[in-house]
Amino acid sequence: MWDSIVNILSFTGVKEKSVWQDIFITSLILPLTFFLLRSLLNWWERKKPLKQLFNGFLDKNQEVLVFHSQMSGAYDDYRFNPDQKYIVRFPNPIPTDKGNLLIQKKCNIDPVLSQEEGQCLADTYNILGKADKTEFIEIGDLIKDWDVWSKPVFSLGFNPKTHKLMEKCDPIYFKLSYDKLTLGDVTIGSSYPNDGGIVQKSFIKNTKIPVFILAGLGTLGTGITSYYLRNNSITLGKLYGNKPFCVLLSAKKNEGNSSTIVRNVYPNPSWNRVVFHPFAYLKFKRDIYPNI
Repeated sequence: MWDSIVNILSFTGVKEKSVWQDIFITSLILPLTFFLLRSLLNWWERKKPLKQLFNGFLDKNQEVLVFHSQMSGAYDDYRFNPDQKYIVRFPNPIPTDKGNLLIQKKCNIDPVLSQEEGQCLADTYNILGKADKTEFIEIGDLIKDWDVWSKPVFSLGFNPKTHKLMEKCDPIYFKLSYDKLTLGDVTIGSSYPNDGGIVQKSFIKNTKIPVFILAGLGTLGTGITSYYLRNNSITLGKLYGNKPFCVLLSAKKNEGNSSTIVRNVYPNPSWNRVVFHPFAYLKFKRDIYPNI
């Protein structure tokens, strides 16, 4: 075979078989080496941090529960109303009114969730999807799954399950008091136009079962927690791995998710994480202290 190849390429003036063999082998080795290095870099920069951050969530057959507020209609005295009515509004422009809206009637559809919690739920699926977890992600039922503590959990908003998780998990670094969130020496409130939220990674006490609490004082406060985690999960994975942490966030209601600011983080990343990921740490610190 090589003799035929050399004859075909003899017009180049190179007639040594060993030269063409070296060229052929090199043409295979270099792209393969580049591919392996690129795959290794991608694993180090993206896959490994996500695998560590969501360790316990990602096993192929591991069921993950996602809880949200599951709101139901009520009478004026807050008794459950089984015949609550809702409407869905959608555009139907007409020549005399470009902003005209029609309605679609709904009833008996409880429980429902807010738009921000819906976005938070979508973000949660996207976050786990980035870590290659796409199956066995279930919506937890606040009634049927109330006593389930053996599965990894995402809890969205300060729903009753979140409050119970604050008792069942250790550590919980933040404090909640009515309309205020406190982490360390920083306290934020929800007076207009401000809102705030927390991203808390923790574990069920005396177990290795991981829990993420993504919750805010208001609906925007909950929305910014998943927005932050979605955009910073790799950085958090690099700096915290599988360790617990808490991020305190704030945003302006009249500006939305784009106004999200990191107000405090606890604890600081360990020194060995900082050494291995100095650029991630520098970005992390600048998010908290923009003037660095």
